[in-house]
Amino acid sequence: IQYWEIVVDSRTQNELKIGICKEKRKDFEGAFSDSSSGYAFYGLGELRHGECSAGVKYGKKFRKSGIIGVCLNMELGTLSFSLNGEYFGVAYKDKALEKGPIYPAV
Repeated sequence: IQYWEIVVDSRTQNELKIGICKEKRKDFEGAFSDSSSGYAFYGLGELRHGECSAGVKYGKKFRKSGIIGVCLNMELGTLSFSLNGEYFGVAYKDKALEKGPIYPAV
């Protein structure tokens, strides 16, 4: 189980996408979660994976403040998030999350 946190502060101008990517990205034209290898919790209170237009509602919105917790359980193939210590449950369950390499992504 891997867990890390990201502090969102007043310098954050736009909604963030926080999560993981299964590949090292060299192309920064699109968000990491717009590909099938990216899994994200988006600041609009949505999940994003493989598409850029809309996502499933999840958690709460965040923008210029908060601490986002990211929990990756590779044994179970799950990815979960929290905001300011409030756990939102499993966001993704996918066999692809059981194998590395996996990289933190923002």
